[in-house]
Amino acid sequence: MTKPSVLKTLQFALGCAALIFISSSANAENIRVNAGTTWTLAPTTNPNVFTHAVDGIAQVSLLGNCTFHGDVLVRFPTGPGQPITLTGSFTFTTTDGATTLRAAVEGIGIPDSANPNVFLNFQYQVQFNGGSGPFAAARGEAEVNGAAMFTSATAGTATWTMKGHVITPRLNP
Repeated sequence: MTKPSVLKTLQFALGCAALIFISSSANAENIRVNAGTTWTLAPTTNPNVFTHAVDGIAQVSLLGNCTFHGDVLVRFPTGPGQPITLTGSFTFTTTDGATTLRAAVEGIGIPDSANPNVFLNFQYQVQFNGGSGPFAAARGEAEVNGAAMFTSATAGTATWTMKGHVITPRLNP
């Protein structure tokens, strides 16, 4: 058996120190959300694209009860068999207004096969990108699954859940 070189020993020690620093300077936590929202669609200059404002309440495992706001662009398909595409941003705000968590989102919507003119199933991929308070530097990802119901041609309600993880700097390392 050969003795490790000084360089290899130093590299190993630095690698271990980096791992300890990274693990002690960040929190990684699971996030779970239940939400109920209302939404509206508004036309843009493109007849296949609409703005989609979403507002409601959410129970967020890391924040407690929150208000929710989403700004999303909805692109309706131009051909058969294509999903509705959804891109935009989500913001969760604590009930006292002191803390927010923001995310960029991309998703799809698929009309419900039993009643496609009234119900839509949707799924989003979520990338957390900051906020305020302890979530100012938040990062992470999650997935949203939900269902929407049209109550008129341009408005409706939705219910959805989100599961994922959020990484924030540790406040007291």
